[in-house]
Amino acid sequence: MRVVGLVSGGKDSCYNLLQCVAAEHEVVALANLSPCNTDELDSYMYQSVGHMGVGLYAEAVGVPLFRRTIQGSSLNTTSITYTPTEGDEVEDLFLLLKEIKEKCSVDAVSVGAVLSDYQRVRVENVCSRLSLVCLSFMWRRDQSELLHEMVECGIDAIIIKVAALGLEPKKHLGKSIQQMLPYLEKMKDKYRLNVCGEGGEYETFTLDCPIFRKRIIVKEVELVESSGDVGYLNFKKLELVDKEIPENVTQRELVMNAGVRKPEDFLGDLNLAEEEQQAEDQAKEHSIDDNPEVFSRPAELEAGSLPAPELLDVSNYTVVNTATGFTFADSFTGRGLEDVMMKLKECLVSNDMELNSIISIKMYIHDMCDYEQLNAQYIKYFTVNPPVRCVVEAPLPANVCIQVDVVGWKHNFVTSVEDTDLVQPVSRTTMHVQSLSHWAPANIGPYSQAIKVGDVIFVAGMIGLIPGTLQVVPGGIEVQARLALRHISRVIKAMAPSADIRAVVQGVCFVTKLSDVAVAQRMIARQSESQITTYVVVPALPRGALVEWQTWACTENDKFEYEEKGYTTGNVSVRIRRRWYHDNSICAVNAVAGCISSEDLTSDIIEEVISYTLTKADASLPIELTLYYCCSYLARTLVIQAVKRVIPSNLVSFSLVPVLALGDKYSYLEVTARRH
Repeated sequence: MRVVGLVSGGKDSCYNLLQCVAAEHEVVALANLSPCNTDELDSYMYQSVGHMGVGLYAEAVGVPLFRRTIQGSSLNTTSITYTPTEGDEVEDLFLLLKEIKEKCSVDAVSVGAVLSDYQRVRVENVCSRLSLVCLSFMWRRDQSELLHEMVECGIDAIIIKVAALGLEPKKHLGKSIQQMLPYLEKMKDKYRLNVCGEGGEYETFTLDCPIFRKRIIVKEVELVESSGDVGYLNFKKLELVDKEIPENVTQRELVMNAGVRKPEDFLGDLNLAEEEQQAEDQAKEHSIDDNPEVFSRPAELEAGSLPAPELLDVSNYTVVNTATGFTFADSFTGRGLEDVMMKLKECLVSNDMELNSIISIKMYIHDMCDYEQLNAQYIKYFTVNPPVRCVVEAPLPANVCIQVDVVGWKHNFVTSVEDTDLVQPVSRTTMHVQSLSHWAPANIGPYSQAIKVGDVIFVAGMIGLIPGTLQVVPGGIEVQARLALRHISRVIKAMAPSADIRAVVQGVCFVTKLSDVAVAQRMIARQSESQITTYVVVPALPRGALVEWQTWACTENDKFEYEEKGYTTGNVSVRIRRRWYHDNSICAVNAVAGCISSEDLTSDIIEEVISYTLTKADASLPIELTLYYCCSYLARTLVIQAVKRVIPSNLVSFSLVPVLALGDKYSYLEVTARRH
């Protein structure tokens, strides 16, 4: 892509330019917002110290620099989300990038954000309005590792402002980050200082970096001090000096010669330790073969082969009382997404809710080839902070092209405090990162990475995408599974710093080959043994991925109990796994029915499995129930008959999901229950 780099003069904006080039993009222009009649601007968005030196960057890099004087101020600061506000300093950025896009035909914007959600959200808002991709490759990087990388690749930046305990103007201003690195690490341990200055502890000015064809020399400076050991430098005289670089050397050659890491280089932690790899190799030798019968779409499900099968009326939903508020869950089916969304909106409105009440959506589609078309429709319904989403292809009945399972939150609900007249509002936090980075896949579209309601975190479906390129990682199921799980862990940690993938309570792992189930099981076992997972084989996943994980977690996961039981009924064995919060306010249950022949799974036994699941989940309280059944062996009508006789409609919302196979070739039905 053709990239315009937002530059403030600081090390971060310059290093992100190198990351853009390493990702095979081309920097074609630079952009800077400068203060008006002042050297130090009180801005939530922009670095202004050192602005008088930024003008040299055009010649140093060899691309045009576009500048605009900041006219607005920090107005819309009370919300993490941003809506266009007249007179806000963010609108100056919009006007500057709009001009550059018209003159230089750029596709993306380079942003040096490391940790600030405030800045990231506002730049993403501007990029979205201008149809530009936001490239923020340093997002959520470990700051010590990041600073070392900058020094090692040749970033020569000096400190030009200090404003933190342990940093002194006369002692530290003018020193390079290479000189200061050991001291900054000490201050990190002593005062919890952000070593990259993300807390405003210090600001820098870059004199040279690999993408510069000329370096900047400081000839004269002015020291400005204020109370509280705060001080900064004003440049009085700067010069450009030629570097010995042949004219025909490209940006990419300059960056690669400096040893800057490519997007693929940030996957090194996916490699297994030697003993783990040996165990993995041995496991492969004994892995099961796919059952060919499992993977062909049943003939009776092909369009037009049979009359429309019986479908349950699922237009009603159950409100579920939880520890975190009110949620609801339901399954909507129809021929097109527009019909489904219309039906969903009617249900929401009738219960004083709206589309933004939804926090999680599972989309089962008839053909993954329709995914782009469905996505184009879907994007019309969700804009700011959309729900998390998981999309898979499923062998749906012939007259159904899409099935949508929904979880929502009635956000006007508050929980009363026992024995008092006070109330406790339940908070909802959304993570909707649209910037490309090396952290986790960007959600350039109408879904969020995660939504946290109270202590419960809903995570979007994750596949093995390389974050910096959004391409599926090569290397097969093992690498894809490890990368998808890494995404889950990082997203959860971003939502709750004290948590990670071990906080997952329950999840569904979708794969496209039965033999890949065992691999996925081994990958998750290395990271977390506490979650209960349903393994499902489906025809296809987005981007041709081999595995997709959809999970939900709880920040209080260490307070969950675990139970595993099994029993036999007739020729059918049933395995139950249950996890519940210590006060039983949250509960998750998985029940798998297995047998040698699917003929042993009669309607009576299916009813028994469902009833037992409901009992373990406490059927006296509202429950969300999902039944995954192997459609090649179990007739949908058989499952529907059992559901109609057993499930209490006033307490249980349910979803029937046809699949090609479950965890092994002897499992034909899995019932999952969730109450929170």
